[in-house]
Amino acid sequence: MHKQSIKFMAIFLIFALMSALLSCTANPQKEQDGRNGSADGENNAAEKETANEEPEAERPNIPDGTNYGGYEFRVLVPDPGYIGVIDEIYAESETGDTMNDAVYKRNRLVENMLDIKINPIIGPSGHWLVDLPVYARKIIQAGDDAFDIADGVYQPPLAFAGCLENLYDIPNMNLTKPWWDQRMIGDLSYKKGQLYYIIGDMGYFGMTGVSCTIFNKNLMADLGLDYPYNAVREGQWTFDEYAKLVKAASRDLDGDGIMDASDQWGSYGNSGTVIWSMLGCGEKIVSLDSGGVPFLNSLSERHIQVVTALSDLTSDANHFLLAENIKGFSDPYDALDAARRESRILFFGSTIAGIPSFRDYEYDFGIIPHPKFNESQKEYCSPATSYSGSSAFSVPVTNPDPERTGMILEALSGYSTDIIIPALMDVALKSKFTRDEESAEMIELILKTKSFDIVMEYGWAYGGNKLVWNDLYWDVYSVLTLKGADTFVSEIEKQLGKSENDLEKFMDTFDEFK
Repeated sequence: MHKQSIKFMAIFLIFALMSALLSCTANPQKEQDGRNGSADGENNAAEKETANEEPEAERPNIPDGTNYGGYEFRVLVPDPGYIGVIDEIYAESETGDTMNDAVYKRNRLVENMLDIKINPIIGPSGHWLVDLPVYARKIIQAGDDAFDIADGVYQPPLAFAGCLENLYDIPNMNLTKPWWDQRMIGDLSYKKGQLYYIIGDMGYFGMTGVSCTIFNKNLMADLGLDYPYNAVREGQWTFDEYAKLVKAASRDLDGDGIMDASDQWGSYGNSGTVIWSMLGCGEKIVSLDSGGVPFLNSLSERHIQVVTALSDLTSDANHFLLAENIKGFSDPYDALDAARRESRILFFGSTIAGIPSFRDYEYDFGIIPHPKFNESQKEYCSPATSYSGSSAFSVPVTNPDPERTGMILEALSGYSTDIIIPALMDVALKSKFTRDEESAEMIELILKTKSFDIVMEYGWAYGGNKLVWNDLYWDVYSVLTLKGADTFVSEIEKQLGKSENDLEKFMDTFDEFK
């Protein structure tokens, strides 16, 4: 395991990644023809009233008479002592907590509808990202029917080992429906027909594991800078604008002529910063073509422009504070935390789920998406992974009845759309996550613009085996963050042969499963 990986997760992947918000709009109002008092006028009035009503939410197609005779639907989840994914799938009773009660209501509805009982299966104590996949893999490869689905397991090692069913092949699951994360499906479906884990409305941890940017309002005001909200709305929140503000904020507070962790900084990060920011700029290491076939993108002209601009900033030791450059601390992340808490950082990254941990700060902060690379970029992109929220659902190949499981998953996710999601938005946008209406607006935008990269999924040496592109991930892009882009092209070219072999390995592996 790479020495920075756990700390990387601590800052950027706090917990809880997973579907886009539904946006329901009323039908356009029909124009009146002005014939007041006539039958036509009355009809038009009725049409107007009907047109102003919200369309009825789409529901899962559950055939009448579907009954599973009290079946115990078993869901493998991480040890709740480590991370609380169990809370999105199981609630013992109503407690008055918004999210708990929404889960309870959703579960009772589906349990009564299908005559099932949802039962969480607690995984072993230990890190959900490191230990739980090993545990699940051993069970599945032993042929043990121990659980129907897994939630909150780091899924790529299981998928790569052939332990998971292709969700496109699960009867009764309709991946085109809005309660499944269409951004994830589009970004990660191999050849548009293979996907082995998914985020959906049933898992609110996955909804809030999306990366965002926090800015310190007090520092903005002190520096005479405008909040970036309008720039975001107008499509003008770009990397150049972000870099300008980062450089404007840096101050040598003690006047010793040396910028260190005790000074004021525009932003901070670690060796993973460029690869996350790159996703925000609309770039990926491995992209999918129109047929869903992956290809290496590292040497495209735009990719090189993006990573060069990003690394020029992150490697600037006078304006960007990197954990790897901090001296004199037993744990450099303590220094980063102190700088953030003491209002000495203008911008810092988080997942949406991590925002409540900042609410006791004495200064005000705002929430915005990652900047675009430039204004010609079509939309904002919010970096996301299946594990940044630790909430993604998969079906093991040992599942005894995929048809039943597909129906239950469809019901749980489909009925979460108008039970779980409104509750989440009430909590996320009105209480725990934001301090202003503008940030609530920004969260909606962030959740609608998630972006996934196959290398971010499969490039980690977690889950008991080294997958693919790990060397490319760490040896090139991490160094890029620290030292700049002077040797980027040459380093990519050195890695090209191995990276192409990894790509072939990736494709051969999943072609065998089809």
